[in-house]
Amino acid sequence: MESRIKKLNHKQFNNSGKYVVYVMEASQRAYFNHALEFAIALSNEKKKPLVVVFNLTDKFRFSNLRYYTFMLEGLVKLKYLLNQRGINFVIKKSDYISGSIQIAKDSVVIVTDRNYLKTQRHWRQKVAEQIDIPLFEIESDCIIPIELVSQKKEPYASTIRPKILNLLNNFLQPVDHQEPKIKSTDLEIESVNFKSHQDLLNLINIDTTVKPVSEFYEGGYDQAEKFLKIFIEQKLSHYKEYRSDPTKDYQSELSPYIHFGQISVLYIVLEILKHYDIRDENVQSFINEAVIWRELARNFCYYNPMYNHYEGIPDWAKQTLEDHLGDQRDYVYSLEDLEYAKTHDVYWNAAQIQLLKTGKMHNYMRMYWAKKLIEWTSHPKIAFDYACYLNDKYELDGRDPNGYAGISWCFGTHDRPWFERQIFGKIRYMNDKGLERKFDIKEYVKKYSSI
Repeated sequence: MESRIKKLNHKQFNNSGKYVVYVMEASQRAYFNHALEFAIALSNEKKKPLVVVFNLTDKFRFSNLRYYTFMLEGLVKLKYLLNQRGINFVIKKSDYISGSIQIAKDSVVIVTDRNYLKTQRHWRQKVAEQIDIPLFEIESDCIIPIELVSQKKEPYASTIRPKILNLLNNFLQPVDHQEPKIKSTDLEIESVNFKSHQDLLNLINIDTTVKPVSEFYEGGYDQAEKFLKIFIEQKLSHYKEYRSDPTKDYQSELSPYIHFGQISVLYIVLEILKHYDIRDENVQSFINEAVIWRELARNFCYYNPMYNHYEGIPDWAKQTLEDHLGDQRDYVYSLEDLEYAKTHDVYWNAAQIQLLKTGKMHNYMRMYWAKKLIEWTSHPKIAFDYACYLNDKYELDGRDPNGYAGISWCFGTHDRPWFERQIFGKIRYMNDKGLERKFDIKEYVKKYSSI
């Protein structure tokens, strides 16, 4: 636990404060949450009740009904789970900075969880500067704290993999669930009243044109548990073979739940290891995706402030793409044509339709999808911006290091130069013939043929 704790300021405890506060943001769960358990330990040590606060704001770019519905479905269920542990869960209509500063006035200390995106890192920095009590940030997003793995931006998965695997066994440890000595559920704290996620939706002003996808992915820890159980019992034994085939249903479907912190990756891996040996090739394949590549994405965002910009890709990649700006492009599409799947390519359209309808796109198709944007725009910067726009607006697991690293990979990040060709230069190329060779892509098109 010690390596997960970071004190973000040099303030002293206010021992006359009314309570210990955990300002929850990234880890929206009641179990396997290191930040929550650390806050309970402080509460017990200080003999003060613990309050968990979530600041609900609609000021995000792409604040839309799709991802707010999913998140709020989870938060309503979370209140019940925290109350079961004797902990008061409060939702405030406020942004993270203002809400945290306000609650700090009556607090002994504030604990928060960790987020690797620059906006959320800025929030924590501003709160740490402006409150008069300590702010502790606890790593509960990564299995291994990023700085412990590497002190620099890692160029490839192959360079970070041995560093993670060298430490992994030490960190594959259950999170001890502690009992709060002082219950706080009867504590009177100003908050919004809600019984359902709709009550909370009524409080915020968001884009309602991007529809919820609850029939595919309902928010909440209980739903994540269902997907995990199905994955372990029915899919994992063939994961390595079929995970990249969009015509077969062998992905875990857990990424939206992981993105909102509704379930812990550490918990997922430990549950898998109750049923499978860690040396099993399917388990190794899953760990490579859920641990190695996921934590590489956080390394990328932590050490590269331009992670969601074209300017953040490697210099060699920018150079080779810009060397080919004059190459003939057979198709150049507007953002509107792309957004509504109006291209000549039925495979690409099917991927975009899957995204529009379900809030998720198969990982293999995501790569093809982003690569084609390079081919169909007049400049790779436009392609990068379009990819981020569509990812952030429609993906339930968008606005995440995984998504930004994945898009950037399609532009050369964490990859090497390949054979030179038109438009792409030395960037790795993907085409429709490759899809046809790998699987029955027409089955995928049949499934996602209309918006």
